[in-house]
Amino acid sequence: MKPVRAIILGYGIRGRAYSAYAKTHPDEFEIAGLADPVAEFPANAKCPTWKSWEAALDAGVDADAVVISLPDRLHHKSCLKALEKGYHVLLEKPIGCTWQECVDIAEAQKRTKRLVLTGYVLRYAPFYKKLREVIASGAIGELTSVHHLAAISYGKAAHAYCRGNWSVEAKGTGMLVNKCTHDFDLIEWWTKGKRCKKISSFGSLMHWRPENKPAGAAERCQDCPEQVRENCPFDAYKIYYDRTDLRYHFADESDEAILNMIEKSPYGRCVYACGNDSVDHQTVLMEYDGGLTIILEMESYSQQRTRITHFYGTRGEVIADEHKIEILPFLGDSTTIIPQQHGHHGGGDREIMTEFVKLVRTASPERYSAVLDAALESHRIAFLAEESRKTARTICD
Repeated sequence: MKPVRAIILGYGIRGRAYSAYAKTHPDEFEIAGLADPVAEFPANAKCPTWKSWEAALDAGVDADAVVISLPDRLHHKSCLKALEKGYHVLLEKPIGCTWQECVDIAEAQKRTKRLVLTGYVLRYAPFYKKLREVIASGAIGELTSVHHLAAISYGKAAHAYCRGNWSVEAKGTGMLVNKCTHDFDLIEWWTKGKRCKKISSFGSLMHWRPENKPAGAAERCQDCPEQVRENCPFDAYKIYYDRTDLRYHFADESDEAILNMIEKSPYGRCVYACGNDSVDHQTVLMEYDGGLTIILEMESYSQQRTRITHFYGTRGEVIADEHKIEILPFLGDSTTIIPQQHGHHGGGDREIMTEFVKLVRTASPERYSAVLDAALESHRIAFLAEESRKTARTICD
């Protein structure tokens, strides 16, 4: 079969991650074009390039699909246009910035009978596939409750939700919708067949606020007195230059480029002077059919970036920390499983592309609708959680 040809809209970190599949699997995936207003395209690119996503979709390129990894606020318009042009779509999460935008895309998908696969890479990662298999096997009986922690890490949170693209809710979505639709999708996967009936949520921006700015701190880290910088864990030089684990967010990871970025870009601003309003922590309480209860905690101020999940069942417990799965039955011996993981998101980036190609090549309109419907459930819960947080009410379905 011929490779699936796709136009990449947005050539930032996610666009580059999806595009990489064309290098490793040229018989399955081929890039038909690249569009981004500011990114530098590969010098050896053999496909057309554009500075706007609109121009790319209007160019009449011979392609099967579109990969949308644009800023959140552009997902709705670009996805609707791609579907109307007859393309299948791999849409980076979130589907939309409001529930109505999600509904619009669902209606367009059913009308055009094209695929919309949301970028929930975790459900394709080998670790989470194995975890779902363990839970679905009944090894710990019927689930009674789940405690799930999404620890973002102070460096990642300061980067994305304080200094970065998701720092101001009005520019896209809040932190919970942007970050934790991944987690709500996993929860939907684990609770297949059950529906969330009640939801309450609490959270706020506690720390990265102007009134918490240290005495003597400047507006930018480069201008901050040395003694203030030394005592600040969120100092841009510490996060981006001394450490290297967040450099993958930038096309040029060299020391010179990082220093230039700190001195000239928004990522060099003081975390207490960014004008941000996204929450820095949030807790969501959910009750499902049959009495199952789930707690999701989203936390910025953690050392590690990880997810830790504790499942309680009528016949045992499971504890998973993205490295190992511990099965603790009430009867019999405990066991530990360590799934093999390779690549970004534990292999999820690679596996979702494999699934995308497979769905484009072989699936039916009915299957396409089912794929999107499953993704919509995670968004429904996330938007209800935000409604609860903002209105201080428990939302009943």
